Amino acid sequence: MPEETVLIQVLPVNRDADGWWSHPDYLSEFDDEITEAQFNDWCARHQVETKITYMESDVEPEIFDTYMSDGQVNCSAWEIQHPAEPGWFILSIHDAEDGPVCIWGRQITP
Repeated sequence: MPEETVLIQVLPVNRDADGWWSHPDYLSEFDDEITEAQFNDWCARHQVETKITYMESDVEPEIFDTYMSDGQVNCSAWEIQHPAEPGWFILSIHDAEDGPVCIWGRQITP
């Protein structure tokens, strides 16, 4: 039986004190680790395309270097630049192997 399509609704982003935030529906049915196939399936079911902004390429080098060298868990100084194209909204701001990332989503237009 095919899984039901559930569109992700845009929500206000309220980052916590350390600068992190995730949409409550973003990958909510998974634990921490998922495969690329599972992620692609999730995107298809929710009719969303994604893109990533890396903190490293979105801030001054000294801000990123401080984050990485001090073992910080706080990315609240990161003022994430919104993509130029219309329709993008934040799905998640979280730490990854190479530092903080922002996952953007937007509805796929048929």
